[in-house]
Amino acid sequence: MSRLAGALALVVALAGPVEAGHSWAPPLLTIDAGSLPRLAESGRPVTIVDVRPAEAYERGRVPGARSIPLDTLIRRQGEIPAGAIIVLYGEESVDEAAAAARYLRAGGRDAVFVLEGGFAGWRAFKMGGPEMAPHTPQNARAAPAKP
Repeated sequence: MSRLAGALALVVALAGPVEAGHSWAPPLLTIDAGSLPRLAESGRPVTIVDVRPAEAYERGRVPGARSIPLDTLIRRQGEIPAGAIIVLYGEESVDEAAAAARYLRAGGRDAVFVLEGGFAGWRAFKMGGPEMAPHTPQNARAAPAKP
């Protein structure tokens, strides 16, 4: 089983049954900066999306990322290739990227990840920040959905 399939199976397993009358949102999948290169091993295209304002993107970005600010995502979501693994990031909090991830997953995108620590986390990793554990289905973390 591929790592991506394993991660997706983990999401389904963690979901569990939902009681009637309770809202449910799929868990948020995160990925650390050190594991970004491994996504290419899945054989699917990978699209990295910077959801920060365009000005922040111009000051610095993850290599290969495209700028789709959060406030433009609804009208620009078609710019993200169908079937792609999507990695979203904001500045350092996961809130912006998590909102974008939930929107895309609700729209049917199946492989949507949020970059842990956002752009600040990626920059710290590239500058020799703390060593991060490789992202595998065994250590994939699902953050609870916010009400």
